[in-house]
Amino acid sequence: MSYGAVRRVRLSYRPVNMQSQRFVTEIWAENGPKLQIVSSSWKSMFVQERLDAPYAVFVGELHRRIAGAATRVTWEQGVGPLKYWPGLIIFLAAALAMAALSVRALQAQAYAAAALVAFFLASFLWQGGNFFRRNRPGHYRPQALPAEVMPKERGGEAPSS
Repeated sequence: MSYGAVRRVRLSYRPVNMQSQRFVTEIWAENGPKLQIVSSSWKSMFVQERLDAPYAVFVGELHRRIAGAATRVTWEQGVGPLKYWPGLIIFLAAALAMAALSVRALQAQAYAAAALVAFFLASFLWQGGNFFRRNRPGHYRPQALPAEVMPKERGGEAPSS
């Protein structure tokens, strides 16, 4: 696939159960399948290795080359809007339901149950909130990669181009 054949690029934050800091670059080209580039690699059956710095450098250079090919490319970030907005509504409804359940447990003086539900609510808000905050749909310029969907290098920010 040549850089000039690329028509759409999407950057997103996609954590998985064994890798909480995982980023994906998806590339669609004319007459070709979608190509995915992921910021982690399997080292063994149970261990994944984070490749934050090499991934950030590679994606920055890839953007520079695609943009230099002078083709019309759509630069997208986050999850597609048809998945994001319904997912966000379900996430907020579930969070409100857990908060109401915790309040109801407090009213019934079931303090252990209220604490347990509050713990799950806090974890749910932290994980889900981070996912939805980082994956808000939008567009970006290839010269300014969005920090929300790019890894931070250990000890500093990822390169922006």
